[in-house]
Amino acid sequence: MTKIDATTAARVKALLDIESTDTTYDTVLGTIISAVSHRFENFMDRELLQRARVEEYNIPPRTQTVFLRQYPVTTITSVKTAGDWDFSTATAFDSDQYHVDEENGLLYLRFHPISGAKVMQVSYTAGFATTTTNLISSYPAIAFAADTQTVAAFRRRDTPQGKAMSLHGSSMSYESPLQLVPDVVETLTPYRRLRFGAASLS
Repeated sequence: MTKIDATTAARVKALLDIESTDTTYDTVLGTIISAVSHRFENFMDRELLQRARVEEYNIPPRTQTVFLRQYPVTTITSVKTAGDWDFSTATAFDSDQYHVDEENGLLYLRFHPISGAKVMQVSYTAGFATTTTNLISSYPAIAFAADTQTVAAFRRRDTPQGKAMSLHGSSMSYESPLQLVPDVVETLTPYRRLRFGAASLS
C-alpha cells in the first residue's frame, strides 16, 4: 500500500545540525522517518495519505450516524446498503439522503438503514494529504512532531531498548525503551480517531 511520510530528511538534518549536503545518514534517517510516520498512523488510527477507499460498516438498529474510519473527507462517492452483502447490485443513495462532516469524518443519514454486520458500504476519498509536502504545509504540528520523534530515535538508534550511552562527551542513561516523546503525544492526541458504537468498528 502506498504511504507518505510525515516529514523529510532535510528538515530533520537541520535540527541535528547535519549539513544539507552531507548524505552520510540519509538512508538511516529515511528509515526512521518512515517508521515514525507509520507509528503516528497507528497512534492516531488514521492514515496520512489522502486516497480513494471503499469500506464496509456494521450498522446497529436505529443508526443515523456513521463514524468513517478516515478523515478529513474530501468526497463521498457512494453510500449503499445490502443485507446480502452484494453491493455490486445495490443502488447508491442519492446525495441528498446524507450529509458528511468532512473534518471529523461523520456521515449523517437522513434515513434509517437496514441493520446488521457490514451491511453498509461507503466509497469515499479521505486522508490528511496527497504528498509529504502538502502534509507539512497543511499540518505543520504533525510534521514538527515527526521531526522531534525522528531526532529522538536517531540519537538513540544504537540503544533503543535503554542503556547508558555517550553523546558529545557526556554520558547519558536511559532506563526504558524509547517511547513516543511526551510533546509528540500531546500534539497527536487531538488527531486521534475516536470510536463510538458498532458503526465505527473496523
